[in-house]
Amino acid sequence: MSTLILAAAIVTLAIGAIVFWTNPHRNVNKAFIAFSLINASWLYCVFMAMRAGLRLQAGEVVSPVPWVRAASAVGAFFPVCIWLMKESILTSTFYDRRFINSALVWLVICFSLAGLCYTDSFVFDMTESANRSRGIAYTIYSISSFGLYLLLTYQTYKQWRAQTGIRRLEIQFLILNAGIAGLLAIIVNAAGNYLDLRFLPRLTPLIILVFYGFTAWAVTVHRVFDARQVFLSVVQRLVLMLVLGFGIVGLDRLLQDFLPPTASLILSVVVGSSFAFLLERKTREWFRLTPEQHIAELRGTMIEAARSEPSPDKLVTVFEGLLCAWGQAGYARLLFDSGEVYASGDIEFAKDRPAHAALVKSGWSTPESLQRQRAEPGLVDLRQFLTEFDLGLVVTAPRGSKAPSLLLVLGTKVNHRPFTYPEVQQAQEIAEFMDNILARSRLTRQARQSEQLATIGLLGASLAHEIRNPLVSIKTFAHLLPTRFEDPEFRRKFKVLIPAEVDRIDSLTQQLLDLSNPRRHQMERISLHAIVRETVDLMLARATEARVAIVSNLNATADTIWADASAIRQVLINLLINAFQALEPQEIDRRVELKTRSSPNGSVILEISDNGPGIPPDQRGRLFHPFESTKTKGMGLGLAVCADILHEHKAAIIVPDNDRLGATFRITFPCPPPSS
Repeated sequence: MSTLILAAAIVTLAIGAIVFWTNPHRNVNKAFIAFSLINASWLYCVFMAMRAGLRLQAGEVVSPVPWVRAASAVGAFFPVCIWLMKESILTSTFYDRRFINSALVWLVICFSLAGLCYTDSFVFDMTESANRSRGIAYTIYSISSFGLYLLLTYQTYKQWRAQTGIRRLEIQFLILNAGIAGLLAIIVNAAGNYLDLRFLPRLTPLIILVFYGFTAWAVTVHRVFDARQVFLSVVQRLVLMLVLGFGIVGLDRLLQDFLPPTASLILSVVVGSSFAFLLERKTREWFRLTPEQHIAELRGTMIEAARSEPSPDKLVTVFEGLLCAWGQAGYARLLFDSGEVYASGDIEFAKDRPAHAALVKSGWSTPESLQRQRAEPGLVDLRQFLTEFDLGLVVTAPRGSKAPSLLLVLGTKVNHRPFTYPEVQQAQEIAEFMDNILARSRLTRQARQSEQLATIGLLGASLAHEIRNPLVSIKTFAHLLPTRFEDPEFRRKFKVLIPAEVDRIDSLTQQLLDLSNPRRHQMERISLHAIVRETVDLMLARATEARVAIVSNLNATADTIWADASAIRQVLINLLINAFQALEPQEIDRRVELKTRSSPNGSVILEISDNGPGIPPDQRGRLFHPFESTKTKGMGLGLAVCADILHEHKAAIIVPDNDRLGATFRITFPCPPPSS
């Protein structure tokens, strides 16, 4: 027993050093190393007292009393260590006046209790005629220590009720359990001494070690739990162990009448272990410890939403609303892999930043989990990302993948509580389920679009054939104008109607042909800024006619892209024409802005914005579909052609949900451009 106590002291020091090493800048870790030193010193004194007692029983002239006094004196400082851990959670610094004054009070009390241990009435040498080994000073020491633990428990309970977020959970774990362990140790030790039950005081090191191990786990583990979750998990395991133990013993007794003892024991262990393995899943369901049980209703809602909403874009909006309600979060986003970044709205997470590797390795992260881990470049960058967007949780899907297809991010909870690890597991289940649903929805849409585009191709080819024949007649009729020039009415109708119809039919023909049979692009390295300037020059006359001011802010540090110059020019012309048409109802202050910037991962971002009425939210998801238009005139093919061209260029076009007025189209060109 004494050897185990010495080993425990050494292990205590090692654990304390490891806990401090994991995050030396965290106050709780600093307080824990102080607690480890006190605990190791106390265990060493207990070891020396037990060793001296054994030597005394062997007939040597040695007294364990000095080591008993020393162990009690060191034990007097356990309350101040618990108080220090509590304060390390509640305060951000150890140097303010309130902390120093309170620390002095606790130190005076603990030193006073330690002084009692060296009075003559604390402990006596045992004699053959006297069983009493403790005096009045020991009674005062025990009652005072008991009162200190009660005071700590009461203060902690009051402060726990006033706290929110991670502080509430940490106090709940580290301090209430410390107070309970201290009270239990005092009661067991006092009962053993006053009732002359010598085995009871020997349980005190075990109680302290159990609490110490639990505290070390709570301080270092980056997974956050609340008391209810831990209690249910412990009860579930105790039930499983009891069933396993009683099952093996009971089955062994039944089989001993039919089998040899060794065979009976082996068979009992095999059968009991198999039954416990099967029962493990069932008991977790009984105690509601499986993630699936907590998200069963949400899964059903998501399935119904997927059945009723065929559009993946609208489905994403529905899912984000469900996530907000489930996680009680300020907002939720689903960030999809768009090549170099994961993006959704204004949130971007580049793959080349150190945080990406750290997130992929763990599969999830919360601000609270990062606080408990040793500062590394990837984790520091990940914490900056969470802080920048006020995120409470981010998980990857699929779990364990080195190239996740989806990031699920949730803002901080409205009640400021942290996301616990069981909630993280549930979020991972939800993210994978949503990823699967959205993947199926996209495949369905692609199949539907392929069928639609095939129909459009046939329709376009047919229309091109049918429309161009009348064009020949119309143009021939236009050539007759000189012979009928003297007829004023003919001249008026011809001048107004024929050219307009020719332009409209020709424009429709070209758009349909572009959509049904896209031309091959001649890809080369070009300057995006040069294309933008050329396009603006081409559109200046039309802009003046439409009374629209065009503003250019080309701020990208590197604008070289791999593209077909004429195709990109066509995209810009289509977007500018759309902007001009959107501004027509606006009498004054018509403005279109083109600006470029460089993204953190090196891509080039081009934005075309106007200050018009904007795009209704319910139409955003269909903007780039053929035959979808927000205007009364036009066939709705311009944006579909733009999306098709940009897709061939490996570029992405989105309409970010900005708070500003008007509409913004954001195009992201990959950089560095591909070599072929």
